[in-house]
Amino acid sequence: HGGVNQLGGVFVNGRPLPDVVRQRIVELAHNGVRPCDISRQLRVSHGCVSKILSRWNLPCSRYYETGSFKAGVIGGSKPKVATPPVVDAIANYKRENPTMFAWEIRDRLLAEGICSQDNVPSVSSINR
Repeated sequence: HGGVNQLGGVFVNGRPLPDVVRQRIVELAHNGVRPCDISRQLRVSHGCVSKILSRWNLPCSRYYETGSFKAGVIGGSKPKVATPPVVDAIANYKRENPTMFAWEIRDRLLAEGICSQDNVPSVSSINR
């Protein structure tokens, strides 16, 4: 159930772009090629190029953190990060400072060594 995009490129909806194409997008951008030109050259939608490059460019991006341009995992279950000690710490922070933001809680969990970068809860799960 693949399709052909407006640029004549082949894609399968909901599936990640092949790694070779992702890598080429990153390489071209690194060499100064503009996203709109990369899009036309590789026949990949501009939105797709932008999304891959935005992940690659920002300090919080997947490429920056892992050095990988590969697609993330689709589906599957994440390990549970809200263990009782983490939940207790969050409850204590909220008692001490009820107006504390979730991102501040996240930073503090890391700073105090309660969580590592691998197991710190997301802002949305802290808000829950």
